[in-house]
Amino acid sequence: MNREKLKDIIDRLGRFFEQNRYAGLIIGFVAFLLIIPFTFTDAYQFFELKLYDLRFKTKPSIAEWDKLYFLDIDEYSTVALGQFPWTRDIYAASLDLLAELGAEQVSFDIMFPDPSPLQVNESSYMAIQSNLAARKPVGGEELSSLVINPDSLFAQSAKANGTVMLAFTFSGDELTPDQVAKRNTREYQSAVKRFDAVSSIPVPEDRADEFKELSDHEMINIVYPIPVLMQSGRMFGFVNRFTDIDGTIRRVKLIQVFNNRIYFNLSLVMLIDACGVKKENIVVNPGKNIILKNAFNPFKMIRQDITIPIDKEGMLFVNWAGPGAREQSFHILPFYSMVEYNVFSPSVYETFDSIGGPEGIQKRLDINKKLAGLKRRYASEASTEKKISILKEQKELNTAMRQEKLSYFDKLKEMKAGIEKEYEATPSPELKNTIEIINDAIKNTELVLRAEEVRDKILIIGLTATGTHDIASVPLHNEYPGVGTYHNVVNTIINGIYILKPGTAANLIMIFCLALLAGYATGRLTSRKSLAVAILSFIMLNVIIFILFAFSSLWVEQLGANLALLIPSVCIISIKLINEEGQKRFIKNAFARYMAPDVIEQLMEHPEALELGGASRRITIFFSDVAGFSTISEKLTPSELVALLNEYLTEMTDIIISHGGTIDKYEGDAIMAFYGAPHPYPDHEIRACMAAIDMKRRLRELQEHWRHIGQHELYVRMGMNTGEAVVGNMGSKMHMDYTAMGDSVNLASRLEGANKHYGTTAMISENTYKNSKDVVDVRRLDTIRVVGKTEPILIYELLGKKGSLPQKVYDMIEKYDEGLKMFDERQWRKALKHFNESLAILPDDGPSQTYIKRCEEFMKKPPSKNWDGVYTFKTK
Repeated sequence: MNREKLKDIIDRLGRFFEQNRYAGLIIGFVAFLLIIPFTFTDAYQFFELKLYDLRFKTKPSIAEWDKLYFLDIDEYSTVALGQFPWTRDIYAASLDLLAELGAEQVSFDIMFPDPSPLQVNESSYMAIQSNLAARKPVGGEELSSLVINPDSLFAQSAKANGTVMLAFTFSGDELTPDQVAKRNTREYQSAVKRFDAVSSIPVPEDRADEFKELSDHEMINIVYPIPVLMQSGRMFGFVNRFTDIDGTIRRVKLIQVFNNRIYFNLSLVMLIDACGVKKENIVVNPGKNIILKNAFNPFKMIRQDITIPIDKEGMLFVNWAGPGAREQSFHILPFYSMVEYNVFSPSVYETFDSIGGPEGIQKRLDINKKLAGLKRRYASEASTEKKISILKEQKELNTAMRQEKLSYFDKLKEMKAGIEKEYEATPSPELKNTIEIINDAIKNTELVLRAEEVRDKILIIGLTATGTHDIASVPLHNEYPGVGTYHNVVNTIINGIYILKPGTAANLIMIFCLALLAGYATGRLTSRKSLAVAILSFIMLNVIIFILFAFSSLWVEQLGANLALLIPSVCIISIKLINEEGQKRFIKNAFARYMAPDVIEQLMEHPEALELGGASRRITIFFSDVAGFSTISEKLTPSELVALLNEYLTEMTDIIISHGGTIDKYEGDAIMAFYGAPHPYPDHEIRACMAAIDMKRRLRELQEHWRHIGQHELYVRMGMNTGEAVVGNMGSKMHMDYTAMGDSVNLASRLEGANKHYGTTAMISENTYKNSKDVVDVRRLDTIRVVGKTEPILIYELLGKKGSLPQKVYDMIEKYDEGLKMFDERQWRKALKHFNESLAILPDDGPSQTYIKRCEEFMKKPPSKNWDGVYTFKTK
């Protein structure tokens, strides 16, 4: 199509709008007809789901039920207990402890489909060996004790615990002949019979057709737990997960029909048990809801019918809690705390008894006695109101008990602080040993108190260690441990705040109305007003959609609504703009008000800036390096070194960027950055100095943290210089870096290295100091000549923000400056006296120590009479 024909079509459209008052409605209707088929495509669903996720990340989180806890098989647990999978006697021991600690419910997001191998009882084996060596007879009882069956131990503990929920899955795989044979045994059939009885309900005979869509014909088998566990678990829930077209979990299938029975998701099983719902009180209405009749809601503390909306597939949209990663929601305990609890609790309680004395012991005994009485009363109480009253009283007593133990914990920390103060005044091996003992006691107490948080809690045990496959994508996070799904489902239902999505018909009606409204409004207005209305409408529409989602949990399809608004608006406005004079100026003026002049937008608007080359700019260059890093790296494993270095570089980088700095490069432990490019900050010297001060402060905090955890401490030297440099993209057409080059850059690097000659950590040049002297405290260090330069440079030590230093530092600087004055006047003995006085105030002051050495050298061998006072470095 040539330009003349295109212009003719545009002219005709322009006249059509001028002559026909309903032209906008016609365009809106045409847009609606175009949008309808698109709403049924995967592309539409994909983008709509991503917009849904975006709303989720910005909406307020629903309340988190404080009874929901994760018992994590994390990396620390696999380090402490060995590579996963573990032997099942470990789970048995943990269940025994959880029962002792008073956990309300324990669920496993772990499958146990196969028997585990028998184990040898090492103590029995050694005893038998000893008897055989002594030629003593070995009895049958001794021989039977030689073998441990972990499955039996696990099953016994699960049955004794009485609260254990186990997982199973539906499978599309055919059974092998061996599996068929196993399932035909009497033991297996008996176990399956119990499994079905406690885990499912029959499909109502008169409603069989309603439940057909809840069957998945691809699922032809159930992967059961082993028979001994089917006989011991309290209930069982399936753990199959279903994702949307983009691989993200947004819905959870709560029910599955299989062999004419209704099975429940593990999360729903957890909820049914927590709410005390009997199976005959579970009503399923396919495509509508699940009703848990006469349920006691322990979150809201009321007895009610809990109605859970589901779609035709039995799915519930999960109202995910928390701002992001699972570590930021609910409560997490490492699994190893269950194993180590019995190791440390005796000594911890001895400490409690010692600190609390007889009065504290009696107080804890009284609380435990009251709690036991309340537990008995709750079990026998029929009245809901009285049960609620008992639960509140239990919560108050548990809080009182925890506060009592925390008071002991606080006293331990106070004791440590007191001994550390005493140690600082008069160091001794005995005090140091005492501090280490108290440190151990504090760590052990913390572990015990964390483990005891499980009282009256609902726990789920799952795997989150690095390298596991149970990682999912959810609206809040792309790498979310799958075990987090269950608590979020329970939390959604217990809160009663459901994500509600209107049906297809309602969505199409909305799109139709918006398209007509947008077409009519933009068709009746001038192009300028139409653009303003379209922008305002776009903003208001999305704000309303967000508000409906954030505060009413109503999911309005954002993509369809925006297309209905934008397609007719854009078409009509475009036609009008083309037909109006000054269209180019209008577009420029209209959009200029909304453009922010930041760097990314500059690159987007001017892609030629990505070409090779650079420009001369006045900037402040920063270099830093870790002192003695080679020595430190020799003492660490590669993984430890990487972790330490990443922690340090992350913290320093964040500070540099927060002050407007640009990271040029990392070279191992070294950082190069600059201020004043690409954004030409006029105060780049101040920004560089303030960033360095903040980095020194953060380093002190990190050093204390590293010291506390027994990690190597990093000490860093920094150098800064201000001057002209060539800044831009350097390299090849295939690979380039945005960097700075020039003598001023080299000087900054030299200043970083010069710190070691003066025992300082941050050095700046005179050029940097000139424009930052009103906001920073410094002291003159020297006039130096670095390697490769003939011109002398005046250098300063950067100490801190103006007026922020301790008084003793200012006192020391006063003596130091007097010494420096005498040194400049060649009065070595007087200078030596003042530098020694500054050392008396701060014994580890590096510059004073440097000048003392120089004074002593010059007293023995004075410099020549024509010496200009410049110190020349021989090395970089």
